[in-house]
Amino acid sequence: MKRTNLFFIRGVWIFVFLTIGALTGIYAAQIQFSALIFASNMAIITLALGLLLLLMQANRAFEKDEEEISRLKQFEEARLRKDEQTINHQSQQVEVLQVDEALKRIIPGLGTDFHHMTAYTEMVLQNIAKELEIVQGLIFVLNDADQMYHISGQYAYFSEEQPRSFGLGENLTGQVAKNLKILNIKDLPEGYITILSGLGKSVPRQLIIVPIIYNGTCIGIMELASFKPFGENEEFLARKIGESMAKFLNELRKH
Repeated sequence: MKRTNLFFIRGVWIFVFLTIGALTGIYAAQIQFSALIFASNMAIITLALGLLLLLMQANRAFEKDEEEISRLKQFEEARLRKDEQTINHQSQQVEVLQVDEALKRIIPGLGTDFHHMTAYTEMVLQNIAKELEIVQGLIFVLNDADQMYHISGQYAYFSEEQPRSFGLGENLTGQVAKNLKILNIKDLPEGYITILSGLGKSVPRQLIIVPIIYNGTCIGIMELASFKPFGENEEFLARKIGESMAKFLNELRKH
């Protein structure tokens, strides 16, 4: 029960008791014909009425205060929500700006002269390695003649055999090409990828497979391996890389 309501109820009970006492006194005074007792009881009634009026005014004042407090509380909550939305919007703007800057560093500029698809894809992979700390990267490109995806660009790939070509829906990479959705694998099976370096062999456990889509068709696939997990930001950047290189890659594969 609110404090104002409790306060008001107590005042009403005081008024009731005072009124009963006053009426009893009046009756006694009338019987005894005592003008002094009658006057005293009338004063009690007047006092009780005055007390009731004061309590009613105090109750209204408390209610106004509570309404004002409630209004201020709602205003403050609205302000906090607005501030939070502003901060989130500013944070998103910063993230978009960071992605745009990263894409400028990764995707070769329009003035860069690339006549061969391999040179272009390997340059992209080298730039990605600096930005995302990948330890191995592959880019496959669709050949319209046989509808197979053939290796085009490689980064830190060392093997006696070239990466195998695949068709739509074949193996994990082919499934990504078919579904047109990025695949982020956070725990690769043992031996799926092996990295050779001067320090020996090491096995990355993180792999992200990105479809390169042009006009609704997957014209290429990009595989990136790392020792570090690909989080949401890295996944978003990888998706944007695929989108940014799709148009130029499609022109190169037609030559």
